[in-house]
Amino acid sequence: MSTSTTKRRILFFTPYASRTGSEMMLLYILRHFDRSKYEAGLVSFARGELLNDIPSDIRVFIVPRNFNTSERIAFHLGVNPILYRLRKLAKSFKADVWYVNTIMLPEVVKVAKEFAIPVVTHFHELPLTYSYLEESDFKTIVDYSQLLIGCSEVTCKAIKDSGGKNVKLLYSFINEHSVEASEDRTRTLRRQLGIADDDFVWVMSGTTSERKGFDLFPDIADQLNDPKVHLVWVGSRINDGLVHYTEHRCHSSTSRTKIHLVGKQKEDYYNYLNIADGFLLTSRQDPFPLVMIESALLGKPIAALPSGGVIEFVQEGMGLVTDDFSVSTLVKAMRKIMKGEVTINPEASKVRAHQFTLTSGLEDWGSLISQSIDEMAVV
Repeated sequence: MSTSTTKRRILFFTPYASRTGSEMMLLYILRHFDRSKYEAGLVSFARGELLNDIPSDIRVFIVPRNFNTSERIAFHLGVNPILYRLRKLAKSFKADVWYVNTIMLPEVVKVAKEFAIPVVTHFHELPLTYSYLEESDFKTIVDYSQLLIGCSEVTCKAIKDSGGKNVKLLYSFINEHSVEASEDRTRTLRRQLGIADDDFVWVMSGTTSERKGFDLFPDIADQLNDPKVHLVWVGSRINDGLVHYTEHRCHSSTSRTKIHLVGKQKEDYYNYLNIADGFLLTSRQDPFPLVMIESALLGKPIAALPSGGVIEFVQEGMGLVTDDFSVSTLVKAMRKIMKGEVTINPEASKVRAHQFTLTSGLEDWGSLISQSIDEMAVV
């Protein structure tokens, strides 16, 4: 480990460099970490749009998962191009620590272990996602990482239940200054979707995945069956059979509740959140979704399944989290909110959301990393 300078060198790893919650958090860290204490590099496994926003003082390395012809031949001959590139990086970029911003890059921890490089693994995942990893890879992440960060209490518990030892909590946070919505644009979007002023709109934001509960949307519409209610899904479309099945059900639904699948939004993202009268979280597992913080910052009540971090976030006056995962129970909670049968306090939501914003989050991250890297240096 390098000790020749007072600054510590951190090499960060991210899978896509896209605008997912965990990668946006990483962007905030890269923009605002203490330059007097640290130097940083970033490794991305894809040329995502977020790379355009990385500060110029941070070296960016691309380790693509798409192999060229010679690499495909090498792979069939037993040489893994990804491991080869990571080993080159281990030698050329002398880092004091590798910071892996997901569990979905097990090869990174494997190479770090080969070179005895300390690793921080930041968990933004709950156990349903663990199934995507081989047992040996997951065990190496848990056992070798010198620091395991969980983005919520439920995430930290899952890490500990997996055998993790040095587990620390760092709640996910948002850039509160970016959460801005135009009331004029909001009204325009509602009109474009055919939403009347006295209609009630529930918005969900996320990729169209099983984990996010996309397939539950038509079931919710069927049980609501209310012509004055609209369901809006904002988010990237996954190209798989479940999405085809769910979209077909949405389009062919006979429910009087209208479903709008508006796809991925960028410029109008917060305006689409703002068309909501309530935010709907249909996730089956979600460690600490940033969109619930954003919605609360806009003063929207939340109706949610008990999917993870939302249980820790929602307090009295902010909405309802169900006790089970049934659609019928979720619909009952939605109806209670729509009928005013529970107290809703938008200001309480905004105050709560401000506890998970950039300033406090970066301070907590800085303190945690400073202490942990110092301990790694001693070891």
